[in-house]
Amino acid sequence: MLRLILLALLLWPLAGCQTLGERRQSELLVETLRKYEATLRWGAMQQAQSFASADLGSFSPTGNKDLRILHYEVIQGPTQLSEEKAVQAVLIQYVRESSQSVKELLDQQVWIYDEENETWTRQSPLPAFQ
Repeated sequence: MLRLILLALLLWPLAGCQTLGERRQSELLVETLRKYEATLRWGAMQQAQSFASADLGSFSPTGNKDLRILHYEVIQGPTQLSEEKAVQAVLIQYVRESSQSVKELLDQQVWIYDEENETWTRQSPLPAFQ
């Protein structure tokens, strides 16, 4: 019994190191998702491109000048599927000021962790506001 307690005390600090790294990665994810949400809410569509992977191509914000986000609600997630992949589903309500018609879309977001740069990058296409 004493050996088991000593072994647990010796291994406990090692388990804590891994938990700190995972915790930091989760905190970065939450911080990134909050910044992304704020970027959309403030209508900074050009800046939203900076969250997306370069593989997705460029995002043309010219058609979004009269766009205003009314509601941004996380309906599922964020969920980490692995150490480097997370997903979340968001319901976005928006209005075009030119038409004053309220629309909504479901944004299925996929985020990938870049360990070298310690950043989360959006891998799914940015929402298409019609």
